[in-house]
Amino acid sequence: MKGFPHPATQLTQLRCTTAALLFFFAFWIARLPAQCTGKEGLAALPSTRLNVLVSSRIFSIANRNDVVAAMKIWGDQTGCLSHLNVNSVVDVAETQSDLRRRLLNASADVLVLDNMEFVRLEDAGLVDGIAVASSSGHPFAFSYLLLVNEQTTSLAQLRAKRAIFYLHTSSAASAAWIATLLAHDHLGRLETFFGPSQVSNKPSNCFLPVFFNRAEACVLDSRDWEMAKEMNPQIGKKLRVLAESTPVLDGVTAMRKGPLVERQKLIDAILSSHKYPAGEQILAVFKSGPLIPYKAEFLDSTRTFWNEYALTLTAAERAEWIETGKDVLPKQFLRPSGME
Repeated sequence: MKGFPHPATQLTQLRCTTAALLFFFAFWIARLPAQCTGKEGLAALPSTRLNVLVSSRIFSIANRNDVVAAMKIWGDQTGCLSHLNVNSVVDVAETQSDLRRRLLNASADVLVLDNMEFVRLEDAGLVDGIAVASSSGHPFAFSYLLLVNEQTTSLAQLRAKRAIFYLHTSSAASAAWIATLLAHDHLGRLETFFGPSQVSNKPSNCFLPVFFNRAEACVLDSRDWEMAKEMNPQIGKKLRVLAESTPVLDGVTAMRKGPLVERQKLIDAILSSHKYPAGEQILAVFKSGPLIPYKAEFLDSTRTFWNEYALTLTAAERAEWIETGKDVLPKQFLRPSGME
């Protein structure tokens, strides 16, 4: 297998993080048509403050200053496309409690949320979904896969074994799903079932140890699994999918409920990004279709995913998770440097 790790390195390079997306967004937005690169034609209009709140959960590990700067450009240009003199103020919400507080005091207008947070905040009646990414005209969703070696045929065989969980966001949906599977099969709780285990924010750090027999299982999302098999078919021949989750949305762009200056104009601008050079270039880079209007049914399987996880928690744990975003990951799981 000499030279095998190189495709994994390619996978890591090809998989753009959310922070990288923001850099592309900022770069290409600067190339918008002249009427949206300055405020000369908008200066006579009253200035509109737009509070953009980004959940820290959608950035596994990212430089917050870079994120804020890129989102500031996005917010201003969204206002420009709406023919509004917008002054964007961007903040990162560190906890679910922060999100709720900002929504309740009306200091957040547009929010970028991961799927778990959106479920909780929409259920609380605090936000409206505005847009989701699409693929071939459908909402962009993916599932989680439990990958094992050829000798493993049941979840029960993984007791006391080493598992690696890929974290797409810090909501740790991969771990939440396995907790749900364990409860369904009456195998106990996540924190006591596995042996020494860890989490990673790099797909190759998840599946390669299983491939080389240094771990017995890993949980990866379906997008990265398909990419890994395409780059090296031997991976697909040696590893097998033992279980697959229900599909979940990648994330949701939302707005707080309640009055907002030129609300519909801002929504229209967000949904029209693909009609401008900036949006076209970003969508091409990330192989995504246009942002499409959010519909409640888009969230059905995602809501089921998280509601089933909530049933695995004690009453006290469930209350904490709903209100503050209780950490799904067992404290004993090893985490990469920089991931709290």
